[in-house]
Amino acid sequence: MEDAGLRELERAIGELGLKGVTISSQVNGLSLDAKEFTPLYELMSKLGAPIFVHPALAPKGYSLMNDYQLPVILTREFDLGVAVTRLIAGGVIERYPDLKLVFAHFGGRLAGYKERIARSSYRFKLPKAFEQYFDLLYFDMAGFEGSPIALRCALEGIRPERLVFATDYPQNFNTSDPKQGKSVDGVSEYLDEIRALPLDAKVKDDMLGRTAARLLNIQA
Repeated sequence: MEDAGLRELERAIGELGLKGVTISSQVNGLSLDAKEFTPLYELMSKLGAPIFVHPALAPKGYSLMNDYQLPVILTREFDLGVAVTRLIAGGVIERYPDLKLVFAHFGGRLAGYKERIARSSYRFKLPKAFEQYFDLLYFDMAGFEGSPIALRCALEGIRPERLVFATDYPQNFNTSDPKQGKSVDGVSEYLDEIRALPLDAKVKDDMLGRTAARLLNIQA
């Protein structure tokens, strides 16, 4: 990352009140554990502001998944899981344990295959267990097609205190056709489903806003 960009980011957060920064799960084919991003991680760790990782809209390296609109349906989500895994395997979380990373869409539904990664994480040759790094990360509960099934699956592998509610804004919620995604009523139903989870009320309050408020340094 260029020095001028880092200086502007530091000014935006330190002087203008910017709450965080967004990055894609890969940048022009460059994975997030690449050395080029080290200055960004150093700065954001120092500032204590979060980095939100959203799926790359056209991730590279998946040429076999170019048909049937799979890049939109599947590839973007998978690339998020790859980003999480590479950041851990590449030692970024080991070097910057205070770095606040928030991954969209439950980290690409990573909880479903987290155990498989953890069992093979000896290959990463890291000083701590995979779960110790994983538990330092945050995940939003969005995804325009997010569902109670995805949420319940996530809760099997992600601690609820590391989950933050999100809507996938700026998606269009002005629709009554479920084939086109959630309507406003669909978002309301999703909130009701979260409130109905068999979890402590404080935990659900955290999931629905307090954790995000703390991450963004906003008075809740």
